[in-house]
Amino acid sequence: MLSLYSLKFAYQLISRMDSSEMRYFKRFSGFHAGEKFYMNLFERLHQLHRQRVAPKQVRSLIRESDAHLPQLVRHLNERLLEALTFYYETNSSEHTLAKSLRRAELLQYKGFISLLPKLLIKVYQQALHEERFALALQAVDMLRQMWGMNLIRGKGYKAEDLFRYTERVLSYLNYIHKAWYAAALYAEIILEEGEPQPRERLLVIDQFVSRLALQPPEPSDPLTLHFYYDTGQAIRARLYGDYEKYLELTRLLVYKMEQKPRKLRFLQARYLIALSNLLSGLTEKRAYAEAWGVLEKVRQINPASRYLALQKERLLLFHELNLSFMEGRSDAIAARYPEFLQRLENTYLRSSPAYAVNSYYLLAFNLYAAQKVEPALQVLAKVEQGAMEMKRRDLLIAGLILRLLVSVQSGNSKLLRAALWYAYRRIKRLRSTSAVEKIFIEFVQNALRGEYPTVEKALDAFHQALQKARETGDLALKRFWEVFFPTEWLEKKLEDYRAYVGKAKSPEGNRFSK
Repeated sequence: MLSLYSLKFAYQLISRMDSSEMRYFKRFSGFHAGEKFYMNLFERLHQLHRQRVAPKQVRSLIRESDAHLPQLVRHLNERLLEALTFYYETNSSEHTLAKSLRRAELLQYKGFISLLPKLLIKVYQQALHEERFALALQAVDMLRQMWGMNLIRGKGYKAEDLFRYTERVLSYLNYIHKAWYAAALYAEIILEEGEPQPRERLLVIDQFVSRLALQPPEPSDPLTLHFYYDTGQAIRARLYGDYEKYLELTRLLVYKMEQKPRKLRFLQARYLIALSNLLSGLTEKRAYAEAWGVLEKVRQINPASRYLALQKERLLLFHELNLSFMEGRSDAIAARYPEFLQRLENTYLRSSPAYAVNSYYLLAFNLYAAQKVEPALQVLAKVEQGAMEMKRRDLLIAGLILRLLVSVQSGNSKLLRAALWYAYRRIKRLRSTSAVEKIFIEFVQNALRGEYPTVEKALDAFHQALQKARETGDLALKRFWEVFFPTEWLEKKLEDYRAYVGKAKSPEGNRFSK
């Protein structure tokens, strides 16, 4: 397990810092007096990253004989985490409120009690407006402590007032917590793989959620409550197969949030998720014109913090690649391949690894659709590496299948056979258990045995495996094809390839395996 104060952690963290973070860290280190021996270690690790040294090789290149190395690494990690925390908090609205609370604690410590009630009430009201209820609770809790110490008692603050302040925040927190839990229970089914009886489990969750006694929020209730309640209902509708209701609920949530533009600046993270859910629904319903309009809304958002800027870029990349592929605009993506690759490199592992690897996969799919063989294989290598790091077997299988399709597209029999052996070795290490893996390994083994002498016969066999995947009742199989391969598009591609291969004049170009 990775330790927060290990040399490996320091190396990986430095590897994921961009140039602006590097500059800030160096300026930040200048604020501290004394010898900065940890900066020498920082420069050495940065130089190793430039040389693309693997994390497991770093320790052997750093002198282990140095008796002070553990303390030096710990000091460097503390400074890195401290600097990056300040870097990402400096332009965050939440940081402003937290800073006001720390300022109130300082004023209380220094004895400026008369200034505190007005300051804390202001923080409380601002926290309610921004729907940062945990900070609002901290503010009123400081007021209650001062009241209990007889510092503000008799100065216009009564126990009843403090009780009402606290009760309001706690009621919001309790309702939001339950709404989040209901949404999380439904979302968990989508996130899990291989659930054998989804309808029965849905009914059980429905019964449990009904005991939470959740009621539809009123228009005056916090937007955060609307977000969790509507999102939970939308996911439930999707699980039951009611995509029209899913789309209706996601549209309604976006509309509710846009009716309060003054609050959106403080709720941008939830607004981005709501737009992302709407984009997913529109893409599934093939409402591409409206989807591009929603994507433009995402593009026009001015992030309130650096964290949100990363989240915005992550969603933009994913949905732009997905929409372009589904609508047949892959040639436009292929023409901008270096740009998309650079954007992915800048966001990879800095916001969400799962989103990043899925975006790499979508980029590879667009390159495949645009018949760009070499770039597609380069991107697929990143997909497979990321899938192995995250232990995402489903994504690894999808990448390997796409690698075979790209190899077929190249018309190079040696490249195709190398891809088959590569897929065989990768899949064997998994000790396959799922239906998807078993079907895939069976196809690869048959190909390597020479049972498909031509590409045409291999494509026919692959098409039969695809039909088997569609007809089986295994939910994991169905979900795999729905998520990673648009089935109708893939079947049309296979038909086109069979027609193309059938017209091939060269026997060598038509050969699949020896």
